[in-house]
Order: sequence, then structure tokens, then C-alpha cells
Amino acid sequence: MPEPSATQAAATQASKNNAPSAGGGLTVWTMAPLIEYFKKIAPPTLPQIARAPNVNPLTGLEVSDPALLQRRPVLARIGNDPNARAVHTGFNQADLVFEEMIDQKNMVFAVTRFTLVFLGQNGSFRPLRSARAINASLMPMFDGILISSGGSKGTRFMFSQLPWFSRNLDGDLQNSTICIEGTDWRTRVLSSVEHTQDYIASKGQGGAPTLRGFQFSNDAPGGTPANAIALDHKPWPVYAAGVIEWRYDAASGKYLRFVNGAPHNTQQYALNGAWGKACQKGDATSEQIATSNLVILNVKYEPTDFVEDTLNSYSAFVDLLGSGDAQVFRDGVKIDARWERPTLGDFIKLTDANGNEIALKPGNTWFELAPLGYQATVN
Repeated sequence: MPEPSATQAAATQASKNNAPSAGGGLTVWTMAPLIEYFKKIAPPTLPQIARAPNVNPLTGLEVSDPALLQRRPVLARIGNDPNARAVHTGFNQADLVFEEMIDQKNMVFAVTRFTLVFLGQNGSFRPLRSARAINASLMPMFDGILISSGGSKGTRFMFSQLPWFSRNLDGDLQNSTICIEGTDWRTRVLSSVEHTQDYIASKGQGGAPTLRGFQFSNDAPGGTPANAIALDHKPWPVYAAGVIEWRYDAASGKYLRFVNGAPHNTQQYALNGAWGKACQKGDATSEQIATSNLVILNVKYEPTDFVEDTLNSYSAFVDLLGSGDAQVFRDGVKIDARWERPTLGDFIKLTDANGNEIALKPGNTWFELAPLGYQATVN
């Protein structure tokens, strides 16, 4: 008899977060199957994409210094509590942003959280918050560095069992990776790409992974007009995360982010400090969050049996393997798509109705990880 898959092996006995009340047919993931799932990091199977050595595989843009690309990407875990938006930093310097729903009770989610991925630019980021299981799925894709602040016992234990754990920087445990401003635990922790890279190099964990990245083209594709895209209804956690709207700005060729009708801004500043203690910040600039590409991935969310926060909300497993529906937005149009990712070591590949790989617009990309069947409002 063949050995069961990790999904089949996951137990379903968690009494306070059971599958029927979570929406029948869902697996409740326990710790051992999760660890086995995330340990299976197979080599990438998708073919590499040829590009010049000074072209960023995550954005398709040339960089001023090719040495920037000879580093591991930094994955920074950023909070999205309502009061955190006033101090959001680094979003427009990130090459990629992933936004997912977190912390659920019977699959009703509390809020969203971000993973910012930096490679081609340096910059500061704030506020660092705790990681989640999704970061165990994203880390092998980038062979990167994960920086966060705090975490549940369950998530920390899971990470400690995974091959990339030596590149997991938790500001609560390695406080010299961060600096502090203010007293609010939801907003006070900051760091920077430069400092993270210096720290990881000092530990002998630097490197230059081979990243497939994405296809890119400046040529605007055909598609359905899409001037505004909104995540404005449940199960997206609109109460705490807000009604999210992306509006196309023809002048910049980018989509601008709004929350509850107001511009969602991001800051940037030089950051120094007595690391582990008080921050020393330079003058800040502020601008609206903007993205060259918006990609909505429909992915499966499933419950786990371990608690993430003091409100007794449970962690969620986000299935980023296999394939599913997607929508790609660029240049004011929508392209109906499919996403695929054969192994944890692979990148996400986006294809059109004919199976051809979709070329993103050179620039940054924002991924909204929406639940299965979720349809954003598009105008």
C-alpha cells in the first residue's frame, strides 16, 4: 500500500477547531504532518528563464549594482493591524508583496498580514510582526532570509524543524536584528534590508540562490478593462483589514492601493541605531502604495490545531502547491489565469487560457492570496 500524503496523514481530532464547523471537508492540520509537508523541499522543476546578470528576476528591471542580486532575498513579516497602517514602511521598495488572511476561529479570519520580499533595492521596513505557516511555504521558493518579531510556540517549533531554520531571524530571540521605536508592541519593531543582510553574512548564511522569477514584457496585453479591483466582501476580513481597493492610475501605469476609500501610504527613511535598542531614523518620505502588477491567487485555506494569539485564534495552513485559478491585472486590464507550483522549491508560474506563460509588467508585483472561489469586485 502506498504511503499516504502529508494531507491524507493530517489528523482531524482538534476539538476546538474541528473540520465540520470550519466548513466540511477541510483537513485540520496537526504539527507532525505540517513539519513533514514543509520539509519536502524538492529541487525546482520549472525551467529557468534566461536574463542578463543585471536584471532582477523578481521585477524584470535592471539594477544599478548587479551585486544586489547576488544575495538571498529578505522576507520581512509586516503587520496590518488598523493602527499599524500609519507607520507602514518599505512597501514600495519591496519587489514582491504577499498578503494573506491570518488567525481564524472556525475559518472566520481576524485580519491580513504581509510578507515583503526584497532583493533589488535596500530599504527599511516596519512594523515587524510574527511569522505564520505560510512563511514555511514561501521560504523555499526564494531560498531567502525570514525576519519577523515574535511568534507562537507552535510556529516557532515548526520552523525549528525545517532546513532553512538558520536563516530565520526572530527579533524576540535575536534582538540585534531589530531596533525599537515607541511602546506599542504592534508597531514598535523596525529593521532594514541592509542590516538583515549584514547580520546573516556575519553568521555565514549568505549566498546567491538561483531564482527563476517571472516572465516580463513591456508590451501591454489584451484583456478585459479593469480600472478598479476591490476585496470588499467576506470571507476576506474586511472589518479589521478594511475594504481593499486597487485603482489604476494611467499616468504612472500602476495600481494604487486604498483602504476603506483612503489612500494607503508607505514611508521610507534611512535607519540606523543601537541594534536591539532605540532606532535612529533619517527624514521620512511618504507616498501611496503602488504596484505594477496585481495578482489574485485563489488558494485553499485549512485550519490547524495550534493557537497563534492571546485571543485563542488558530493558525491556518495556506496551500500554495499544485495549481488554481488566478487573475492578473496590469496596464488597466484583467487577464484570467491559472497558477501552478509543482514543488516547494519552485516559483509560482502564471499561464493564460492557452497554457502560455503570462508576462508581467516590469516592476513590482502584489499577490493577494484569496480563498477558493473568492471573486474580487472588478470595474
